[in-house]
Amino acid sequence: MSLLKKKGVREAEIPGGSLADIAFLILIFFMVATTIDMDKGIGIVLPAEGGEIEMSSKNITNILIDARGSVLMDDKEVEIREIKGMIETLQMQNPKMVFSVKAHARTKYKVYIDVLDQLKQAKTRVISIAENKE
Repeated sequence: MSLLKKKGVREAEIPGGSLADIAFLILIFFMVATTIDMDKGIGIVLPAEGGEIEMSSKNITNILIDARGSVLMDDKEVEIREIKGMIETLQMQNPKMVFSVKAHARTKYKVYIDVLDQLKQAKTRVISIAENKE
């Protein structure tokens, strides 16, 4: 009989009891430290509610967008890319011109934004977004 015992192979273990706590703390850290980009949307300054002003019809140009995406400017069909030039000409003739934009409920959002972009590129000062009562 030997007095020395044969040593067995020891297995190394990583304690797993606190892994859930560590994962939870890391999750909270990233939730607090991460910034979320928010879409800014369309930059339009809206007047206070009820602030309606009567205007002469000679100072208003109506821009209508139908469900198909056709644009009518004072009852004449125009291409979207032509709007900027027409608006600039109208503003030179009458600096107090207000452009009233009204779109059909089924108008594609892209067409509506393209028309507003043309107005902005022409440096339009006053744009009226007409309410659709359909």
